[in-house]
Amino acid sequence: MKREIVSEDYTCVHDRLSELSDDVLVNVLSCLTIQDAARTSILSSRWRYLWKWFTGCLNFHNSLTTAAHKFELRDDKVFDVERRKFVSWVNQVLRSLQSRTMEELRIRFDVTSDDDIHNWIKFAVEKKVRRLELNFRRFLAGRWEVGQYNFPPHFVSYSSFSSLTELSLINVAITGDILAHLLSYCPLLEVLSVIQSVCLKHLKVSGSLLKLKYLKLGYMEHLEIDAPNLISFEFNGPAKPICLGEVCLAEVSFGGSFSNYIMKNLCWLSSFLVRLHTLKLNLASPWKAYSVPAVAVYYNLPELYNLKHLEMEIDLLDDDHLLPCASFLNAATSLYKFTLKLYDVKPFAEWVQTIKDHVYSSLSELISIRELEVVGLEGCGADTDFVICLIENAELLEKIIIDPCKTRILGTPYESSYRECAEYQSNRRQAIQLAARLPLWEFVIL
Repeated sequence: MKREIVSEDYTCVHDRLSELSDDVLVNVLSCLTIQDAARTSILSSRWRYLWKWFTGCLNFHNSLTTAAHKFELRDDKVFDVERRKFVSWVNQVLRSLQSRTMEELRIRFDVTSDDDIHNWIKFAVEKKVRRLELNFRRFLAGRWEVGQYNFPPHFVSYSSFSSLTELSLINVAITGDILAHLLSYCPLLEVLSVIQSVCLKHLKVSGSLLKLKYLKLGYMEHLEIDAPNLISFEFNGPAKPICLGEVCLAEVSFGGSFSNYIMKNLCWLSSFLVRLHTLKLNLASPWKAYSVPAVAVYYNLPELYNLKHLEMEIDLLDDDHLLPCASFLNAATSLYKFTLKLYDVKPFAEWVQTIKDHVYSSLSELISIRELEVVGLEGCGADTDFVICLIENAELLEKIIIDPCKTRILGTPYESSYRECAEYQSNRRQAIQLAARLPLWEFVIL
């Protein structure tokens, strides 16, 4: 009897699905990955070709990106085989799809065949893709290398990318003129990211009709921005001024040599600093605390009454490198979250003062933070003292998150293996010991 009931229920479900129109079924399939959508072709003759009308997100990476890292130090012939398999897979899927539009196309792999890439961009144009990402960077011998693919200028026209809302180009050579021309034909574009472009030296982003809200750029020699809708800006460039026109930024992230420029010219930052909700500064490597007059810089900060999240990445070679953190914490009177990323930590030298005794870094009696996140804590001196000092001065603090993984490892193929090594386990034990010393607060140790 039970078997008959199960059979009847299954038949009922099957009949209901069969009653749905093809358009509805395609909409359902388009919410899946293209791999899962294609697998439905084996269900019945009704489903055999439905996946070919897929309109969702095409995301070509994952396992093949992992394969790139796996074969990075092996025979080039083996890697070439993986590259050909990837290109063949992408081409096969794109040739099979018959839909008129596509929501998203993301391709992340070390691809060197220009003709294939040209065809993929042509596919994006024809399908009126809304979100496009091309990431062709190579990871060899422990470092990212710059590729040589050139964005084809003949694709830049009024009708080419008029549907784009997001564009991300990584290791794609594109000139400032072509990119500016492209922007003029993208009335719906809200997110633009261009990283590691060997040709992008000069760029002017302007236009009263621009809807651009999020902008991320790498190294370039000259940059002008006049985008009234821009709210988020990330820049890793040289120590040179950039020209900011009409912007209403709520979030900024600066790295590279430009962070060095920022710390020496806080008057430039102060023009929009007080309006920021999120500020991220990468002061690792290029910035040297002893090269900047501490009093002249750190006490010129205005009150950052709108700042809710502050993230700072530093080389902790001695406690002088914590001075910017202390100064910004004092200025941010309404700060909710502080994230400290330690890129390189050195043990105390005998002559170095602790952060609590440093003449320029006295923290205010009340720090407003409710959440503290520390990445790369090693527990070897200045890092632990500073964390304890923060906790003791943050009466509203509710949560402390500690990730012992080094900042330089995060986001790389080595992260998972590093979290299994002895150094990480030692750092994690240090974090557990710190939590035991401060039982009144909630600790989350990753």
